[in-house]
Amino acid sequence: MTRAFFIAFICLTSSLLANVTVYFNYAVFSSPTAKPYLETYLTISGNTVKYLPVSGGNQASINISWRILKGTDTSKEIVKTSNYNLLSPKVSDSLQMPSFIDNQRFSLSNGQYILEFTIIDNAIPDKKTTHTEKINVDFKRDKKIYSSDIQILESFTKTNSPSTLSKNGYDLIPYTINYYPKTQHSLKFYYETYNADSLLGKASKFIYLYYIENSETSARLNSFSGFQKQISQKVNPLLNQFDITQLPTGNYNLVIELKDSLNNLQSQKKWFFQRQSNAVDHTLTDKADNNLKTIEEFFNLFQSKDTLKQFVECLWPRSTTKEREWQQVQIVKKDPNLLRSYCVDYWKKEAGDSLDPLKIWITYYKSVLEANALMKCGKQKGYYTDRGRVYLQYGKPNQRSQVNSEPNTYPYEIWQYYRIYDKATGRFFTNKKFIFVNFAISDNCYQLIHSDVRGEIYDERWRFRLTTRSQQSSNIDDTQPANTYGGNVDDNFNNPR
Repeated sequence: MTRAFFIAFICLTSSLLANVTVYFNYAVFSSPTAKPYLETYLTISGNTVKYLPVSGGNQASINISWRILKGTDTSKEIVKTSNYNLLSPKVSDSLQMPSFIDNQRFSLSNGQYILEFTIIDNAIPDKKTTHTEKINVDFKRDKKIYSSDIQILESFTKTNSPSTLSKNGYDLIPYTINYYPKTQHSLKFYYETYNADSLLGKASKFIYLYYIENSETSARLNSFSGFQKQISQKVNPLLNQFDITQLPTGNYNLVIELKDSLNNLQSQKKWFFQRQSNAVDHTLTDKADNNLKTIEEFFNLFQSKDTLKQFVECLWPRSTTKEREWQQVQIVKKDPNLLRSYCVDYWKKEAGDSLDPLKIWITYYKSVLEANALMKCGKQKGYYTDRGRVYLQYGKPNQRSQVNSEPNTYPYEIWQYYRIYDKATGRFFTNKKFIFVNFAISDNCYQLIHSDVRGEIYDERWRFRLTTRSQQSSNIDDTQPANTYGGNVDDNFNNPR
């Protein structure tokens, strides 16, 4: 399974403390003539490292060391090591510091391994980060069709001069995270299947199917699918891409399948990713565009109790206390007719005499999908989380500071609104802020700990809650922890960005 995540460590830049951000991903491939191999992909965020003057401009230098171990917890053997310096591109303009990548290959036999790497900014050698990852290599070509991991790409071009980025005549530039923001319009991927010639017969015909599915429902999105016919070989590569401009916000899997000439599924691989987009959910738009003019026609198309129940549930962040009481009654009863009738009446009331209830519902539901995809907590829907509730009640913040790694604090977010209207209370507010904290760290569950909006949680000692791991104060009048190494809490609060 291909993984994607980022790691942050602390460096000193012109007397200011900042986070150096590194994105890491990997994939395992086989070879018909040699051992399988592990490919590693690193992306260093250029604006988070220290550039020093060199001949021809300014350049950053990162030291990277790798260790691959095999064995049990009590007895490990080092099977691979590597240590080298990675240089950034030279820049003449200190304001332009592009990200730069590193790609390595390690030949490995079948087995389970522990991968360790350490990254140091050579400009500040006492600051470093170390990461450990379990790796499984399992290619037994004599038993069945096997496949590589799915390698996700930033871009690909035909090879002019072979390098570690080259495979089957193309240079493959890795994409090292599983998140696609609005600015990304294509999903590119590379994949290999092995042993098809032995299992299907030499020169046998087969087909690659590739498509995007909803990761929560496993529903296939027919608008995002394709196929490629191939002839079985020792290695069958697949290089392709999707245009995801119209893929709505949500959680998805890229799925690649191999089917033989009798349409039997021989192999399947999935890769999870998140998408944020301005595109509206195709399920809704397809129904809304089907010559529908009224809100009644739209909701009459849905018969599922669970779907209608979610349509009502997602209203609570923007509803008054009385409306929430009525919604709870409808949710408990789960009567499709009552749920449908409630949705129609709710949006007609919202629209009044001047707005189209169908249009404002579609617009709101797009925000619900964004909250569910980007702000959920475990199995809890996004609209029931603190961030999701604020997002749907007050709208998208004007500024959002996301701090994933800072010394002596939990991960936190600060949202700022220049001007907001709370429909639930009927009040306007200006220059208001919300502070969310992820106390568990390992998940994506953020808790609201402070806001200066009337009716929200207010806690003058919220800074201590951010720094609970390292600082305590028994004085209830004390609202400001002592300055901590590398801390930027006050700056982020006063100037969210």
